[in-house]
Order: sequence, then C-alpha cells, then structure tokens
Amino acid sequence: MRPTRALISTDAFLHNLRFVRSSVGRAPIIMAVVKANAYGHGLEIIAKASIESGEVGYFGVATEEEGVFLRQLTSLPIQVLTTALDDEIETFIINDLDFTLCEAHQLEMIVATAKRLGKKARVHLKVDTGMRRIGVEPAEAYRFAQMIASHKEYVDFIGIATHFATSDEMGSVFFAKQQTIFRNVVQEIRGSGIAITIAHAANSGAILQTPIESAFDMVRPGIMLYGYAPSHQQHQLYGQQLKPALELTSSVTFTKRIGAGEGVSYNHRWHADRDTTIATVPAGYGDGYTRLLTSKAQVLIGAKSYPVRGTICMDQLMIETADDAVRIGDDVTLISSKHTELNAWEIATELGTIPYEVLTNITARVPRVVR
Repeated sequence: MRPTRALISTDAFLHNLRFVRSSVGRAPIIMAVVKANAYGHGLEIIAKASIESGEVGYFGVATEEEGVFLRQLTSLPIQVLTTALDDEIETFIINDLDFTLCEAHQLEMIVATAKRLGKKARVHLKVDTGMRRIGVEPAEAYRFAQMIASHKEYVDFIGIATHFATSDEMGSVFFAKQQTIFRNVVQEIRGSGIAITIAHAANSGAILQTPIESAFDMVRPGIMLYGYAPSHQQHQLYGQQLKPALELTSSVTFTKRIGAGEGVSYNHRWHADRDTTIATVPAGYGDGYTRLLTSKAQVLIGAKSYPVRGTICMDQLMIETADDAVRIGDDVTLISSKHTELNAWEIATELGTIPYEVLTNITARVPRVVR
C-alpha cells in the first residue's frame, strides 16, 4: 500500500470541540461545519466523532452531495450553507436537508415541491449584514420572514442566519457592526410574533473573539474544530488552546548519492552545492502537496528537518538528507500536528495563504486514517 496518508486524531478534534463548548456555554447548539470533506479530515471520520461526542446538535455542509452522504450517517439536522439550485430542491426535501434561503423565486419553488411531495421543507433565512456573498438585505428581512411564515403548511421556518466577514480581525469595528445589524433584525422578526427556532451567526473567529455576544442560539465552528485559528493574529493569541487534528505523512522509497553541481527534478531548478544524498518520497501535488512549495518546504524524518529539493512532482518529491543515515522505509512528516514549524499555519504562511487551503487541498486519493 502506498505510504502517503493523512493521519486524523479524533482526540484532538474532540479537544477542540470541548474548547468551543467551554467558550460559548451550555445553551447554544454547536453546528459542526464539515464541508469540503471536513476541511480535508474525512467527512465520515469527523461526523462519527461529532455524533459520539454528544456535543454536536447540527451539521453544516456546502453541497447537496455532502448533505445526502451525511444523511446516511445521522438523523441530526443538516444545513446546506449555500443556496440550492432548482433541480436540487426535491433532493433537499426528501433527505431533510435544511435550505439556506435568500431569494423569493426559490421559496416559491420550495413550496411547490413540498406540496407535491407531501413533505415539509426546512429553511433558514440568510441575511447579508456585510459579507456581500449571499443573503437578503437587512431592510428586506422582515418582509421575507413574513413570506416564509405564510407558507407554514409546507415550510418549517427553522432559523435565521448571517455570516461575519471580519470576525478573525481582533477588535474589528465592522464585525461589531454586523453583530448589531443582525441582532436588530432578529429582534424585529421575533418581536412581530414570527417564531424562529434558531438564530445563528458565529463562525470560528467570532467564537474566539466574542463567544457569548455572538453566540445567539447556535454557533458554527469550522477551522477551529480542526485545530487552527482563522487568522494569523488569532493563531498567535489562541493557537496554544487548539490541537491540530491532521498529519500528512509518507515514507522514503529511494535514496541516491549525487555529485556537486548536479540538478534535481524537472528543469533542474536546484543544483547540489556538494556531494550529497537525495531521498525520494511518494507524495506530490497530485496529493495536494502543492508544487508552489518547490525548494521552500521542509519535512521531518524523526525529529530532524530536511529541505525539499527541486521541483515537486505530481506523485513524488525529493529531499536532501546530506550524509545522514536515512533509509528506505523511514517515516516522513509533511504536515505536522505536533511540530509548530511544520503545521498548516506555517506552511500557509510560506505560501501566502491560509490553513483552510492547505488542508482542503489534500486530495481524495490520500487515505484518511484514524490515528
């Protein structure tokens, strides 16, 4: 079996889940956001750990397919956090997937389909308080809520939600503004007598920054469940309280001595400055270990760091081990959960991106294995 694999620590995941619970208190529901294959960690692994924890009362996914797959594992509520296409509406209703609703035409389609199926649809009204991605305008939210409530024979008005654009920026004025706008919208709708079970807004940045104020009735942690804060600023403040849940590992499959001046890999972008040893590792950009790390990355063999040399290939990469006694079969760590210099935040910083991208880039051909 090819040795490249992602090792998943459910203990670390559960530690992070408990940190969320201790931050927000007992009252709010926790929605575990498990989109994009649970941020690269394996949807089935993370969903089962969430269910068994007893702390998770809801799941959040991004696509119809994710929702249908997850429905086979749990009877807990599942919200698809993006808008549904017309040809997905029937699948949503049949599988009890919650809609994220922000368009009148779609509400009409949902009502018509629910009536035809003889089964109620479950909807959450999305309010755009400043993300400018999806959602109704705050000034239109009350009217839209009235529309939803008028179809109670075919629609369960489950929730109202928004999404914060700058909650990962400590002390953000815009984040505070969004909280105020959303709170006012919720109060207006509930104050009119329209029953909404769940108001929810808090993502990982909000949970870390204002866990009580932003919690409402449910919180939606994503990246923090997997051991990372959403911004480098918050990583420096809260990173020690979170435990990364994934390691990307492989093994040495070949070693070769090369002479000073010899080039390595495609286009010979790196040349040896001395006689040295090159070790080959069967992992590459086909596994999500991006080519952009060419001649920038480090890996670990044991506790020692070794540099990646030459262009990263689709299926293999090369490292320089100099004169060390590295052997075929030695374990290699490409993303570490224990060594901070090789975690997803440090790799993301090297690439000018965020750990979300580093983790979700790990492709489907890499087995996820519970450690």
